[in-house]
Amino acid sequence: MRTRPDFRPFGKPSNSEVLVLWAPAALGVAVALTLFAAVTLTPGEAREDDEVRPRASINYAWTPPAYEPPPVPADIPGTTTPSPSPSASPKPSPSRSPVARRTTAKPPTTQAPPAPPAVTGDYRVLNSYGDSFIAEVLVTNSSGSGRDWTVRLQFPTNVGRLHTFWVEGAPQATLQRLGPAYVFTSGVEVPARSSVPLRFQFERWGQDNDPSACAVNGTPCD
Repeated sequence: MRTRPDFRPFGKPSNSEVLVLWAPAALGVAVALTLFAAVTLTPGEAREDDEVRPRASINYAWTPPAYEPPPVPADIPGTTTPSPSPSASPKPSPSRSPVARRTTAKPPTTQAPPAPPAVTGDYRVLNSYGDSFIAEVLVTNSSGSGRDWTVRLQFPTNVGRLHTFWVEGAPQATLQRLGPAYVFTSGVEVPARSSVPLRFQFERWGQDNDPSACAVNGTPCD
């Protein structure tokens, strides 16, 4: 059986046809490899024929946009904008008025005046001389019973030494010096509602005869 020179079995392409069919695919693969190499090249790695350029810093911080309130729509005819109602002030809670406590009024207390001292003294000058004077302290007992007494005298610097002292019409007293003071103590009690005079004579310079301190049982003399 004779065959034609250009006859080939069905479905088997020739070499020229295969080359024509695969040429676009090979070109596409080459282009893809070129792009892949360009993409996978790290930014820090530069080729020898390229100029080394500084990297550009990229700011990855994200700043949110400023908030702007939506515009207020214009008044629509036929509608009214409700006015803001004032905030209701809290009502004060009723406070209880303090209950008045019943207090029993106490009558004002009046303090009784202190009782007068039972024994008192009265100082006076009896005689005055050029360089001395005679004076007395009249001791009076106003109580209902006999009382002891003590007279304390002190004079200014113009009064000198004591010449003598005595109790008129009664047992004599005793004398004790306590610094510049003269202390006379009774020998017997002065009777109830009675008086006894304690008399003494002092030398002096000048005219002043009054003591700087005089007391009977702690009560100042008159």
